[in-house]
Amino acid sequence: MDENMMNRRQMLGGLAAAGTAGLVGVAGAAAPAGINAQGFEGAPSPDMGLSQTAPIKDIKGKVAYITGGTSGIGLGIAQALHEAGAKVILGNYSDNQFAEALKRFPEKDPRVATVVHDVMVRDSWESKADEIEKIFGNVNILINNAGVGLFQKTTEGTWKDWDWGMGVNFWGPVYGCHTFVPRMLKHGEGSHIVTTTSTDGVLLGTAGIYAVTKMAAAGLMEQLRHELRDSNIGTSNLIPGMTTSNLGRSETEYRPATLKNDPPPAGAAAAPRMAGPRPAMPAVPADTPPVWARPQSALTVGRIVVNSILNNDMWIFPAPEYRVGVKARGDAMVASAVDYAPMPDHIAAGHDRYYRTPIYLQEIAHRKATRKRTIPGI
Repeated sequence: MDENMMNRRQMLGGLAAAGTAGLVGVAGAAAPAGINAQGFEGAPSPDMGLSQTAPIKDIKGKVAYITGGTSGIGLGIAQALHEAGAKVILGNYSDNQFAEALKRFPEKDPRVATVVHDVMVRDSWESKADEIEKIFGNVNILINNAGVGLFQKTTEGTWKDWDWGMGVNFWGPVYGCHTFVPRMLKHGEGSHIVTTTSTDGVLLGTAGIYAVTKMAAAGLMEQLRHELRDSNIGTSNLIPGMTTSNLGRSETEYRPATLKNDPPPAGAAAAPRMAGPRPAMPAVPADTPPVWARPQSALTVGRIVVNSILNNDMWIFPAPEYRVGVKARGDAMVASAVDYAPMPDHIAAGHDRYYRTPIYLQEIAHRKATRKRTIPGI
């Protein structure tokens, strides 16, 4: 048994013993200094230091690779990076969207290139990275954007549903980070990684397998934030809300034949999906600013992403109306913790360690300090 496991078991054993002695709800017992009757709540937050300084100060001249970059949010990010001066490579699993995507850029622009790349193919990533680097040089910005909309229920989806959804939405970003993080660390230039997840990956309930895949990708980005916070690589989790995209066409146009489900027998019901449409959005007045138009344009989201790269924001949340749901989810977790008042001295004295990582408190301080933003075009 290693030391960490032993310490954990000793702590749990101590809590169990304390519980039988009246750890929970002892009337009249005083909480340690700085800790109120509900535990850590109300205690001053410890100083976790400053968040990671933005490794990229200027987009001009930087090289960006965008997976799923030929439509929707990926194309919007590519446009925003390009207008900020970056050299962009649009990746897509086939070449059938390149001609249309390139219409969004000046004709034969020397700062725009394309590459055919199926992000699900693990063994292709290193060779694709070599191919990309031969075009413009070292990659400074990786946008893990390729994604597919797969809204089958988790309880009734097939293995092919899971393989496709996880293959693109989760393993694609894993392969991208596994490939480019070592290259970025080696070249040492200011770099940044953004992964597109979804509001559905934060607030579950309406998107089935898709939501689970996006929550997994969100976890990847938080772990990377922790591990790379002292490096030359910034990290962001893009959590878009209702945005103009081609996500709804995924199953009919982009699903590989090998991962399509067998057709149901004659007379059988189609594969179940998450039921029911979401409530309709209120009418949007004509003079609504771009950031509040719904659905948001992909270019608006792209411009917010560029600003967030320059600020090294941990989360990019373009649709703040969902904060009520995010708060409810967090509050539900806190409310579900076993009642631990009054707090024993040996636990309360070391409460700083229970934050597990400095990134959350650092991000709160960072956001408060940089709340006012000026974003071109918004």
